[in-house]
Amino acid sequence: MYLLIGTWTWAVTSMVFARHVAEPLLFRLVSRNRLLAGHRSPLRLPRQSRKATVQSSDCERYADVLDAIGRELRLGASLHAAILRAIERHRVEEWHWLTVTCGDGRTLVDVARNAHNHHECFALRSISVAAEGGDAVHAVETAARTLRTTAALAAESQSAAAHTKASMSVLTWVPMILVLWLLVRHPTARSFFLSPLGLACLSAGSALQWVGRRWVHRMSAHACRVDSDVPDFIDVVSVHLRAGKPPALAFLAAADNAPGEFGEIARRVVEDVRTGTRFVDALATHRRSLGVQAQALVDGLIDTERDGLPPRQLFERLATDAHTQRRREVDARIRALPVRLTLPLVGCILPAYVMLGVIPLLLSHFSSVHVDLQT
Repeated sequence: MYLLIGTWTWAVTSMVFARHVAEPLLFRLVSRNRLLAGHRSPLRLPRQSRKATVQSSDCERYADVLDAIGRELRLGASLHAAILRAIERHRVEEWHWLTVTCGDGRTLVDVARNAHNHHECFALRSISVAAEGGDAVHAVETAARTLRTTAALAAESQSAAAHTKASMSVLTWVPMILVLWLLVRHPTARSFFLSPLGLACLSAGSALQWVGRRWVHRMSAHACRVDSDVPDFIDVVSVHLRAGKPPALAFLAAADNAPGEFGEIARRVVEDVRTGTRFVDALATHRRSLGVQAQALVDGLIDTERDGLPPRQLFERLATDAHTQRRREVDARIRALPVRLTLPLVGCILPAYVMLGVIPLLLSHFSSVHVDLQT
């Protein structure tokens, strides 16, 4: 009874401490690391949170550079000069090669091929579109707005899942702390853990606890994931259309450097078109492979190519709808996260609690019970 009361009191105290003390400190640490992203790295955060924070800060840094390029272009600077001034002002070290390219006067059409991650690729693709002679200001400012939306959505998803992940982390550490408490306070429990049955319970409980933690982290990362392939692709197509290209050429140009699995499928469509297949037929062939999120894009391309509908306003609306749908999907995954975490809770964490805490406690108490059957 005392053990159950103590465990319950400790769990409640830990949750209150995590909610009112640890969470504000963590929020301040994340905010400080975002502001000083170019000088310091969030080394004290967990790996999943650190990865999401770095991605969010990268989006914001690239958006700042693109906004600076747009302002320089509005002031009358050339694209090369605007890029040099923006990178020098914001000190984006990974784009040092881009300053060398601009300083030599080389073409910027293929700069997206040097990207190392998805968000950097999207930022460099907007610079490539601007270098092709279209509306450069619109291209870079649209990309900056999209990157800021992605960063805000990633931060909101991490914040929404923080409470659930903190609660599950407390529950996963309770069995290990209970084992340490039993080893310190109960000699019978120490002798039990040294027995073959105790070693089996300790091994099985530790394995279940590790699997449960990994399961929780994986499901949390999946819930906080922000899918940007299709919305970013539609944005690039819309920018190409604004530059005066027809829908087929806009799709072909956007698919050239598109990242991810969606980009690979889009390049298959490009290969079919280059071998002589009509653009509409190639889209119809790979329609199912492009995924559910891209069906509105496929319909818009087919309608504008076959029926001659005005593509510019249509694809601007499709881009807005794609970003709205992405936000709805992230919100739905976050709301479903507590329900989904029931599986690792019931399948791993509670059995680990039984093997590491309940069984040793019961055996240690039953071993001290003596029943006198003599009359």
